[in-house]
Amino acid sequence: MKRQQLKRIITALLRDERLVDIKKRLLRFDQRSLINPLVSCLCHTDETIRWHSVSAIGEVVNKIGAEEIENARIVMRRFLWMLNDESGGIGWGVPEAMSESMYHNKILAEEYLHMLVSYSIDDGPELFQDGNFIELPLLQHGVLWGLCRLAGQYKEQLVNLGVDENIDFYLSSNDSQVKGLACLLCGLLSRTGSIDQMTSMISDSNTVRIYSGGKMIKYTVGQLASDALESMSQGR
Repeated sequence: MKRQQLKRIITALLRDERLVDIKKRLLRFDQRSLINPLVSCLCHTDETIRWHSVSAIGEVVNKIGAEEIENARIVMRRFLWMLNDESGGIGWGVPEAMSESMYHNKILAEEYLHMLVSYSIDDGPELFQDGNFIELPLLQHGVLWGLCRLAGQYKEQLVNLGVDENIDFYLSSNDSQVKGLACLLCGLLSRTGSIDQMTSMISDSNTVRIYSGGKMIKYTVGQLASDALESMSQGR
């Protein structure tokens, strides 16, 4: 099948509202052949296609890795390159795709989790240049969403990697989506150091839309702050 033909088929498939059906239909294809069309959909103007491509990439990369982990590593290195300034691109959807791949594959998480965290951390003093902080808010959405996605499985590892060091910066953002995702992450990491800041945000009625379970769910920043505070108070 020609590349453009496959891309049209996959793009049409991702429009399906039922993620479970998309995953079943993707099994009919050679998994490695799906990477290029799925990656191209990460920057699609249709929100459903864009987010379903994130979910699909996680499943596909995991299946590729189950056959030969080095081939999955190649995909992850491609993602890292796409977020590199030297690539000449912007990297729309790439942090999300990286995260979803790690969510489904423990080996990839062990090897690349620190890289996702580095996109949320500034460089430290000379000799400790560990950060690759991403300044563009639209990409910060992806980084924070990815960290939230992984926090359930890798909470301890994320904390040990210093993921909470820059959360106060995100909580002070002028971007509501950034603030909301930062609140969600605080709750998932049980970060009590931000309680006062989140308490001041409970009345924030700006809306946030977060992808979960194949669908977009609407919240207010205040609701996410309140939920995080409740979670921490109950010791979850």
